[in-house]
Amino acid sequence: MLSKLAKRNVKRSIKDYTIYLITVTLSFSVMLAFNLISNSKEVLELNSTMENFKYIMYFTSGIIVFVVCFLINYATKFMFQKRSREFATYQILGIRKKDITKMFTLENIIMGFFALLSSIPIGYIFSQALSGFIMNIFELPQMLKIDFTPEPILLLGLYFAIIYFIVLFFARRRIKKLKVYDLLYFDKQNEEKIYKKKGYRNITFVVSLIMGIIALIMFDKQFTQVGKEPSMQVIFLSIIIIIISIYGVTITLSDFILNFVLKRQSIKYKGNNLFITRTFSSKIKSMSSTLGTITLLITLTLVALNLSSLFKEMFEQQIYLASPYDISLELNKEQPEKYIDFIKSEYTIEETFVYPNYLDKNNSVIKVLNSGWRTEDKVVKLSDFNKLLEMKGDKPITLKKDEYYLNVTKEYKESASTFELKEITLSNGITLKRKEVSTKGYTYAWGAGYGYMTVVPDSAVKDLEIIGRYLIVNTKENTTEEFANKLTELYSPDMCEENENGTYICYSVANIEVKGANEATNKGFMTITSFVCVYFALVFTAVVGTILAIQSLSDSTKYKYRYQVLSKLGVRSRELHKTIFKQLIIFFIFPLLYPIIVSFATLFSMNKLFQILLTNEFVFIKYFFMSLIVFLIIYMIYFVATYFGFKKNIDE
Repeated sequence: MLSKLAKRNVKRSIKDYTIYLITVTLSFSVMLAFNLISNSKEVLELNSTMENFKYIMYFTSGIIVFVVCFLINYATKFMFQKRSREFATYQILGIRKKDITKMFTLENIIMGFFALLSSIPIGYIFSQALSGFIMNIFELPQMLKIDFTPEPILLLGLYFAIIYFIVLFFARRRIKKLKVYDLLYFDKQNEEKIYKKKGYRNITFVVSLIMGIIALIMFDKQFTQVGKEPSMQVIFLSIIIIIISIYGVTITLSDFILNFVLKRQSIKYKGNNLFITRTFSSKIKSMSSTLGTITLLITLTLVALNLSSLFKEMFEQQIYLASPYDISLELNKEQPEKYIDFIKSEYTIEETFVYPNYLDKNNSVIKVLNSGWRTEDKVVKLSDFNKLLEMKGDKPITLKKDEYYLNVTKEYKESASTFELKEITLSNGITLKRKEVSTKGYTYAWGAGYGYMTVVPDSAVKDLEIIGRYLIVNTKENTTEEFANKLTELYSPDMCEENENGTYICYSVANIEVKGANEATNKGFMTITSFVCVYFALVFTAVVGTILAIQSLSDSTKYKYRYQVLSKLGVRSRELHKTIFKQLIIFFIFPLLYPIIVSFATLFSMNKLFQILLTNEFVFIKYFFMSLIVFLIIYMIYFVATYFGFKKNIDE
């Protein structure tokens, strides 16, 4: 009998909790899709960086498991609360509590298996879409083959077992603790009101807001000085304080909104504002802790999406900064023919260029710039510098005989532009006036390395010591990571070894830059970081949307009489639907307010770290709004589904 009753209840629950089941199915689908991608042999063999992809996704999935567990546990508790009187009736009719527990457990397992089985084909289809994303990043000529291997399915089964073991453990414990009286009135219970006195609530709001501001300032201070490594202790402390602030502000803010409306009669009695405000306030108070968690998840979602965009921009720009040429290497005392002949055996050479760097023993620039690990000024003559610019596709510069040009990385732009040294005297006695300080066209591939390069007229390098010679090569074909290993072995054999898998690998050295290797590494990191961030963002958004939808749809049944009263008072259906829309849009917007502020502030701070590798210092604003729009599109899908479901329940 219990099994038949469980099946009947499952059918009824599927109808009542469609959004919940869809979200759980999609969550499992996303987990399976990312597992299929991270276990694909073709994906892992794209380059050496992708070897770590599998293990990073395992770790990420481990965190996602607990997020999905929170969602399912919340929904299960919500379902139990809604059916508490039904369970009380079963007990009154003589059904043992043990049997009721078994029935409820069986119902949840059946729904869970339904979601699990549905997620397998959906997850596989989604993995093909992710394959296209990877194909686009790596600019592959064809789609990657994603094998439907047993390991991801077994992992998904393990995740399912862990999630439902935890959820059902708490569900069974919850049922066993409640008596018939408790079950009869369980659906009337809300979260316990944390602040019963207005004074405590006001203090908490102000303190929480101040804590949030202080934490954001502390966080920002860690990224103010370029070259200074931020303190991880301060960053972690700031994050903890921000989380506390999010909960504090969310729990108390609704009362401030209510008081603001009630004290202003022009707003209070306009249309149905009083009804909406009272309904909204009572709803917020009844789920304040849950709403704090939702606000935190939205904050994490926006930060994850923003970081995904910033990392993508940074890695793409880094390729340009590190490898504007196909191949560049330091020759030292060797002749370039050795390497040119080797490159010819692999590729068609379009252009080669060998140039020297000169040493200025006076170190005029470095004394003022205070350039970290740099210990000497390297100088390049104008004709060589213009050739380097030409090979990059940049315009040449001009200098008078008594001028010099300072080309720097972005972190030195401000100090180089404002420093007092308008003239330099080289170690050969020639004095030059500064023409310009520029970051345009600078690349780490030049012999000066990281920091800056001093460009002087050709005549000014007379009697200066040559400190190094460099070979620049552009090829017709695209270079590869495999070729970079071969070139490294030729250049420095001691940097190569055979690993435990029998693969012969070479570790890159600072004296060599191969564009194909840098592209492979950066694209690997781009894929990993983007996948992790998007993974979190998708699941977090689904959790937030589902909880808000379940709460709202429950209200449509629980408070149906309120809308019937409005209808009897003469409110037309159109106005009633307008009231529902306002009520829901406020409920969905409320947890968005603080996360938008916090995520923008944290992105603004982190941009100070990223901007030296970005096209400009304001590009983060574009990515912030792009990420916000992506989130809002998914978020609004949940809102629209909730609105039509709510309206349908009221109309019935």
